[in-house]
Amino acid sequence: MRKVCVITGGYGGMGHASALSLGEEYFLLVSGRDVVKLESEVRELTRLGFDVEGVRADVRDEQDVRSLASRAQALGEVACVIHTAGVSPADSVATDIVSTNAVGTVNMVKSFSPVLSEGGVMINFASMAAYSMEPTQEWLDAFAQWDSPAFFDAMMGQVGEDDGCEDSFFRDGIAYSLSKRFVLYFTQMNTERFAHRGCRILSISPGCYLTPMHEKLIANQPDVAENQLELIPEGRWGHPYEIGSLVRFLCDPAAAYITGVDILADGGSTAEVFVPQIES
Repeated sequence: MRKVCVITGGYGGMGHASALSLGEEYFLLVSGRDVVKLESEVRELTRLGFDVEGVRADVRDEQDVRSLASRAQALGEVACVIHTAGVSPADSVATDIVSTNAVGTVNMVKSFSPVLSEGGVMINFASMAAYSMEPTQEWLDAFAQWDSPAFFDAMMGQVGEDDGCEDSFFRDGIAYSLSKRFVLYFTQMNTERFAHRGCRILSISPGCYLTPMHEKLIANQPDVAENQLELIPEGRWGHPYEIGSLVRFLCDPAAAYITGVDILADGGSTAEVFVPQIES
């Protein structure tokens, strides 16, 4: 039976890089909200010689995600799920950030944990922004409501009230850090459950990579980009293929003991900001 790799956000920078790294070994089932972009991605991957199918799915919609999981199972043995779908303050407001990043991750884990084959792995994408604020007890209390109808409202309660447009950027940033911290935390909450099924679950927290979204930031807000670059000890932006290589390794049986952790791949940015550095 052929091995299937599901990639959400399949036409995004991280999703595309993951597909390029895994396409020779797996049948690719890529998904996303935008049908036009999804069809373009399928054509590109097909042109490269990969076996691929595209399914329009919105991770915020639990029924969409269930249908995606059913289709993946029908195609073969679901060996890996790479959940890159997410939004940021660069293109979304707080409500969409929480519903996509947090609720979407819950939907993905709930739907794919029963269909992932033994030895399989699920990788959720968080962000280095997850490390920018220590979670409070109130955050953890909201996280604990992940399986409750009140989960979205509990998360939005941590974002704060919308008091006007001047506060919207701050709220969106809080929503992003909160939602990505949830991705990291919720992933680790599922470690034992996946292990009991002979599977693994972990997360990746990328830093600043040269994805199309980040290239827009560099072009439109060069001062912000320059400030970011100064905080990266490696002295450069990350390349998407580097994330693709990391994903490929984590899906390999050689990484079978790596589970229940977050891989922070940020060029040293978080250490630079939060840990006193020894000068050379």
